[in-house]
Amino acid sequence: MANQATTTYKVTGTRKAVNNLWNTFQSMEVNNKNIWLSDLAKHYGIDYEAKQICVRGHIYWAEYEEDEDVCLLSFETETAWDACNDIFFENPDASPDIFSC
Repeated sequence: MANQATTTYKVTGTRKAVNNLWNTFQSMEVNNKNIWLSDLAKHYGIDYEAKQICVRGHIYWAEYEEDEDVCLLSFETETAWDACNDIFFENPDASPDIFSC
């Protein structure tokens, strides 16, 4: 039996920060192929091994919505055992208001 976790993220924040993350996803062809979390970490220069961040999984879908007041980036991950939230907290493009608990 596989031990997979599917996690849906809904990201809001400053227009610039959300757009930067969406542009990164698009440049990695998010809706044409999986974005492996290890590749995303490498893209941002995050040493996930040294920081002991789990990157066992991938983003397989994303959608961006924008209106006058709100930017919303939704995406889903499929990971081993549990959500891999830490990789997103280490993202240098993400201001503190994007990924918070």
